[in-house]
Amino acid sequence: MNATLRENVLFFAPEDPKRLQETVRACQLESDLKLLAGGMQTEIGEKGINLSGGQKARVSLARAVYADRELYLLDDPLSALDAHVGERIVADVLLGQLACKTRILATHQLHVLSRADYVVVVGDGAVRFAGRHEEFMGSPVYKEVVAQDARQQHTKRKK
Repeated sequence: MNATLRENVLFFAPEDPKRLQETVRACQLESDLKLLAGGMQTEIGEKGINLSGGQKARVSLARAVYADRELYLLDDPLSALDAHVGERIVADVLLGQLACKTRILATHQLHVLSRADYVVVVGDGAVRFAGRHEEFMGSPVYKEVVAQDARQQHTKRKK
């Protein structure tokens, strides 16, 4: 399906120009818009331009943010983003625009956990830890998770 970038973010919701602009800013899409000749009217999809993985992730996140729901279930929205862009998304979206919403974030990025109200670690089909970040840092599960993350990073670097 082809649609403009604007249509992808609005997803049939009525347009509120101020809210749309703030969503685009928070989701770090402003620099992308400057590069696109059509800006928000740029067609994306099969017959339009192709977006990078990071751009697709930020457009999807912008669509969710613009929808203005009470509950957000986010499946690793930071995984396709550069570290500095991910940090801006955490600050401006997760801790900014969505700060008063219920947010459930599934992620492998350990650096984000220090800003979570509650941490749940799931593995081998069971909850391995549930509690505050401070409690997690002192748990044996934390040491296992950090060691596993280090092994994965080492394996990625070898490839």
